[in-house]
Amino acid sequence: MDLKQQIKILVKLQALDSQIYELNAERKKVPEELNLLKQEYKEREEKVKQTEQKLKNRQLEIKKMEGDLKSKEETIKKHNVQLYQVKTNKEYSSLEAEIKNLKADVSLLEEKIIGLLDEVEEINKTFLQQKEDLNKEREKLRQEEELAERRCQEIDEKIKELNKKKEPFVARIEPSLLSQYERILVKKGGKAMSAVKDGACGECRFMLTPQVIEEIKMGEELIFCNSCSRILYETSVETDV
Repeated sequence: MDLKQQIKILVKLQALDSQIYELNAERKKVPEELNLLKQEYKEREEKVKQTEQKLKNRQLEIKKMEGDLKSKEETIKKHNVQLYQVKTNKEYSSLEAEIKNLKADVSLLEEKIIGLLDEVEEINKTFLQQKEDLNKEREKLRQEEELAERRCQEIDEKIKELNKKKEPFVARIEPSLLSQYERILVKKGGKAMSAVKDGACGECRFMLTPQVIEEIKMGEELIFCNSCSRILYETSVETDV
């Protein structure tokens, strides 16, 4: 089989390989996009945990303040009883002043507790909403995982079919020529062949000399683009082989 026929086969093979490379690129993108969704979910999950922890912290603060409040109220009661037991005006005045200070502390604590209770209510609303949204996101992620798995299976099947279609063409190409083609295919991301268009390489648009174009037409040897190193061929090459 002469070189022109071999190039015709390579052009047909290139059409299949281009599809395979596109599918492989999509196959790689599917888990990458899924990982982005998983990362977003983790970030939302972390926010929910932070809100929950904030809620617990405020509840602990309230509990501690309520303990302090109870302690001060009990101290006030004791001091009120002691007021009737002191024997000097000095002791009475001292206890009275301490009771006054304690009552001021109690009033301040009560205000803080009320403020924290209002804050806890708001945080709890946020927390419940975040949990609801997170549950929806979890379900959405589960569906996306199923879709991704199905898409990967579909892509794998298509690649398998295309590789099967390649077999008769690969079998007809000389090993040395096939080796050259496959090296360029890998280096150039699935595009080893380039049709001449308007006197230039169809892939990189490098202008070709009339002599090079004539050599391509003659088809006596492989002609490579001096810019991108792809195998050049005429656009008139028939791909039905």
